[in-house]
Amino acid sequence: MRVYAATRVFPVARPPIHEGAVAVDGETIVSVGPRAAVLAEAGPGAELCDLGQAALLPGLINAHCHVELSWMEQDPPPGGEYMAWLRGLLERRAAEDPQLARLAAQQAIDAMIDRGTVALGDVSNGSWAAPMLARSELQGVAFHEIYGIYAGDAERRIGEAIERLELLAGDPDLVAAGDRWRVVLTPHAPHTTSEPLLRALAGRAAAAREPLSVHVAESEAEVAFLRDGSGPFPELYREIGPGDPGWQPSGLTPVEHLDRAGVLTPNSLAVHCVHLVHRDHTKLQARGVSVVTCPRSNERLGVGKAPIPELLGEGIPVALGTDSLASAPDLDLLAEMAALRRLHPRLTPPAVLRMATLNGAAALGLADRLGSIEPGKLARLLVVPLDPGDDDPLASVCSEPAEVYPLERAPFGAATP
Repeated sequence: MRVYAATRVFPVARPPIHEGAVAVDGETIVSVGPRAAVLAEAGPGAELCDLGQAALLPGLINAHCHVELSWMEQDPPPGGEYMAWLRGLLERRAAEDPQLARLAAQQAIDAMIDRGTVALGDVSNGSWAAPMLARSELQGVAFHEIYGIYAGDAERRIGEAIERLELLAGDPDLVAAGDRWRVVLTPHAPHTTSEPLLRALAGRAAAAREPLSVHVAESEAEVAFLRDGSGPFPELYREIGPGDPGWQPSGLTPVEHLDRAGVLTPNSLAVHCVHLVHRDHTKLQARGVSVVTCPRSNERLGVGKAPIPELLGEGIPVALGTDSLASAPDLDLLAEMAALRRLHPRLTPPAVLRMATLNGAAALGLADRLGSIEPGKLARLLVVPLDPGDDDPLASVCSEPAEVYPLERAPFGAATP
């Protein structure tokens, strides 16, 4: 058994501990508390690793990402306006270089791990990212994303998706990963996925008790399209292919539209949620949905800010995601935490840390093993060096991207018997 001692321990699920310690047996946390108490419980045979002037945090949970788009970091779609960005995204995807895409994805995965991410909610349209993730030390949920606005095409699309899912189930890397990775089908968004397809995916997820991750209320264009069929989406759909002659706007908000299709449940992740009305808050709360915010992506696309303090104040759990390198400068969740505090100064550091750890773990169904420093959970912890005399180290960690080391690679401290 090894005991890691630090000047501050932030368990997340309980108050911070000054001069704290965490006892670890193998890969599992055995106890957490004041240094003297943990050492006494560990017994004389325990090895002490004194991390010194440092903080111990749970590993970070990136609840929404698109690893397969990492190659766009070198030439991202134009920012500032959502539809211009979307058109740029579609143009670039049509010219994707598979070899370059895989190389960039591996580099992005390695960078996330180096910056403290231990689990991921990854969304992809292809089938190559999930095995790559399974080969890494990360764990999480690989959401295989389905879309198609033409209602008559729903049965074919979900059938093809199930075939791809069955092939992935036999992939040797995913088999070897065991329960570290779960691959599930998910809809893209209410304005890109027909109601029959939404209902089919929602029913499948409910039967299997699987999570769904859906983009919702990200842009004003999405809201207008569902409300009355206005805005720029009808023109875009006419350009990219035959539309559905029977399609009619629902007259609902994106949240209401998803709820009517049975998509919103306690296992649902509603991503972005920028353009909400108050009755949407009520619906999200009543259905037990987790919201995932990606503040830097929203900022770059010019879509606005999600009402995060209000959602939290109404008891709606909010997790944090980076989105992709097509819309964010990097996949560093610590930088995302700093952006969140900059955009929402009312958020407290403990609330931001919880969004980047335990709330994300709960949203992805991983809270039994990750997201907080508690006995029985995995010791996927982070070490953050602290400046002497820093009276509020968590505020510092949450206000600017901190120096951070995964526990097993922390380059300081000494182990003593």
